[in-house]
Amino acid sequence: MCTNSRLQSIVSILIILFVLAAVLSGGCGTGNKPAPKPLDQNQQAPGNVTMPPRMVIGYYENPWPGTPDQSGSFPSMKAHAKSLSAVGPFWYKATKDGTLEAKDSQMVYDTARQSGLKMYPLITNKTGSTDEVLGDPAVRTKVTDSIVKLVQEKGYDGINIDFELLPPKHKDNLTAFMAELYPKMQAINKTVIISVFPRVEVAEDVSGAYDYPQLAPNADFLQIMTYDNHWATSEPGPVAPVEWFEKNVKYAIEQAGGPHKVIIGISAYGYDWVGKEGETIKYVDAIVLAEKNGAKINYDDKAQAPWFKYKNHEVWFENDKSTAAKLDIVAKYNPAGIAIWRLGQEQPEIWGIIDKKFPKEQ
Repeated sequence: MCTNSRLQSIVSILIILFVLAAVLSGGCGTGNKPAPKPLDQNQQAPGNVTMPPRMVIGYYENPWPGTPDQSGSFPSMKAHAKSLSAVGPFWYKATKDGTLEAKDSQMVYDTARQSGLKMYPLITNKTGSTDEVLGDPAVRTKVTDSIVKLVQEKGYDGINIDFELLPPKHKDNLTAFMAELYPKMQAINKTVIISVFPRVEVAEDVSGAYDYPQLAPNADFLQIMTYDNHWATSEPGPVAPVEWFEKNVKYAIEQAGGPHKVIIGISAYGYDWVGKEGETIKYVDAIVLAEKNGAKINYDDKAQAPWFKYKNHEVWFENDKSTAAKLDIVAKYNPAGIAIWRLGQEQPEIWGIIDKKFPKEQ
């Protein structure tokens, strides 16, 4: 019995040594290649590029004409500043004569600065100005110079170019605009973000102007507007179903050159539809509306989104659970940041989830 035990021990040792030798020599016909990593897990910046500090940006808006600065996004910005790293106020519009229309607020600026937040205000394309702003080289130069002057005078940390609903014919013009703006902003050491429409399962007439590989070298970050899969004039449905959301996150990282170039948009709002006519609704109003009408709030597990019906209305919105599902995808791909559209529409409980699942750089 002792002899048999000793023999079994020797055989076991020989087997272990054989397995170790096979592994060290890259056995099973794999040569010296390392074992493949799981796809999309723990994304890293390519080459020797260092991942930037994590950004948590909150978009700021006072959406109602005549409302005071203290309404809209202001209470949320103040309450959750510790969870944010920056604010993106919706303040400026590029016009066809090359100037910028402004609707800024000194109080918001001062409060953001006192809270330690960086500021990346949005520059949008004023309705009816797109052909000149992007298509006329002289106006394009005037707009880019106006942006640089604004950033210098106001002491902003950078800018977010948010030119939306561009006809696909402006693809090359948008790229040329960014190629002109970016070196000017680099020269004054300021950050450039460009907001772009998602490209996967999005109509070409909406997304075709945004050429990620061409835009990426001319911006510090591409902020992907991963929301409005269903929108105000569409059939009712989830604003950002998770499967669609993940496809667009993955595509953006691949096309932009890596996770270090990408900021992922997180929706905090919903829509209340009657047929194909929807009105934007924030979380608290959705909850009140459901209670008022005795409507049961359902949760779509496939889309990861809450919804309910009342009378002839259908409402889809976002809550802490739907936000957590998206943040799990964000954590999987590890982008440079997230951007919440918009402050004041969200369920307050999402901030604890953001702190846990995608904390800003301390």
